[in-house]
Amino acid sequence: MSASREKKKRQEFVAGGGIDPKAARAAEQKAAEKKAKILYSTLAIVFVVVAVFLVVYNSGIIQRNQTALTIDGEKYTVADVSYYYHDAYQSFLNTYGSYASLFGLDTSKSLKSQNYSEDMTWDEYFKDQAVSNMKFIHAVLAKAEEENMTLDDEDMKTFNSAVENLKSQATEYGYSYKSYLNVVYGSTMTASVFEEHLKDQILANKYATTYQDSLSFTDEEIQTYYEENKNSYDLVDGEYVSISGSVESTTDEEGNTVEPTEEEKTAAMEAAKETAEKIMAAYEDGGDLEALAEEYGATYTSSDEMTYSSTYVYGDWFFDGSRTAGDAEVLEDTDYSRYFVAVFHDRKQDTALDYNVRHILVTEDNLELAEGEEATDEMVLAKAEEILDSWDGTEEGFAELAKEYSQDGNAAEGGLYENVAKGAMVSEFEDWCYEAGRKSGDTGIVKTPYGQHIMYFVGYGDTPYWYYASNNALISNAYTEWQTAITDSVTAEMNEAGMAMIG
Repeated sequence: MSASREKKKRQEFVAGGGIDPKAARAAEQKAAEKKAKILYSTLAIVFVVVAVFLVVYNSGIIQRNQTALTIDGEKYTVADVSYYYHDAYQSFLNTYGSYASLFGLDTSKSLKSQNYSEDMTWDEYFKDQAVSNMKFIHAVLAKAEEENMTLDDEDMKTFNSAVENLKSQATEYGYSYKSYLNVVYGSTMTASVFEEHLKDQILANKYATTYQDSLSFTDEEIQTYYEENKNSYDLVDGEYVSISGSVESTTDEEGNTVEPTEEEKTAAMEAAKETAEKIMAAYEDGGDLEALAEEYGATYTSSDEMTYSSTYVYGDWFFDGSRTAGDAEVLEDTDYSRYFVAVFHDRKQDTALDYNVRHILVTEDNLELAEGEEATDEMVLAKAEEILDSWDGTEEGFAELAKEYSQDGNAAEGGLYENVAKGAMVSEFEDWCYEAGRKSGDTGIVKTPYGQHIMYFVGYGDTPYWYYASNNALISNAYTEWQTAITDSVTAEMNEAGMAMIG
């Protein structure tokens, strides 16, 4: 059949309602190509949408404005709660530093994968701290508003200083301010959120401090509190010998640890008891307790300013209100597998007075070192001696030297510390101030872990430690009760979806 006749036949077939197979195949081909183009275009759009979503999600924009917490009807976003979450975390690390691991916290791992307790992860713990702090601040800010308390110039100096310090840290570590906030406070943090809550914290702290400073108690109330808690503020003159009744574990031939048997533990305690009774008998016959401890290979301890401790049984024995001079007894301590021979001499109030002192802290920062030269303790001491030698002999002159040279935070105040209570300073600093015969105008140089301190003793105050500590305890207890009450006065509701985005 010729091509023209075949073409004519197809035309008649189509005209009669038939479908031209060749045309159909061509149509199907075009349809398939069109469908493929639509599919690829659709997939491309989906990929772009997903990519954009991931970029936006990772930027924290989506999570940032989601509600995570509501306190008395006021909504707080993920970013808001993140501020307090990371603030609680950083505060914990600042407090315990390298010792955080002793609490079971591994900073290299996710907080959600580590347990704070049997029923709480570290992530949940810091969220709980964040919510509690937010409830307190929310309630305190409401009180501040009622009383028209606002941030003043000094408060804004504190705020600006904190922001500038953070910016300096960011620069030091190679970040922009915004990026560093994301590193420290999470991806949802912005400068505006950070600064808003920093101001809230400063104002809340101002109100709380004002409240605490308003608390006062009468001498009668302080005396009553002391009488009820005198174990915490009295000192005991006593001595004791410690005899171990514990048995150490051993190692077998294969290197395995072998724990002592119950029979071995019992025998060791019986031997310790026998030794304690021999020491006690010899002491009652007029022997010297320290010499007896050495004779029997025991540990001797003596102090005329022993403070109360409930760790060992001798603590409760020494501070028993019925104790009289000369009391002596053998004490069994099953918790620590040992026996004690304790002798009581006297009990007294801790009457150490507060004191006023000026000092100049000298560190390697005071030295002018050549490039590559390292500071030594001798160099720092020599600088301290040089500064002291330049002193004109007056308290005013010492204050001026402190302003010029001291590396301590109170340099601007002439190095003055006022009303310093016992226990407030490091031991070396405090021991110098309480050294027998210390009097106004005395000077000296004291080394502590912080550097060399050039000391100028101003004088003792008139507040004994027991009074000061009892008064502080009353104030602390009253403040804690107020803090708990004001925190509990508001209601917080957590949004699980929002809280899950924090951490």
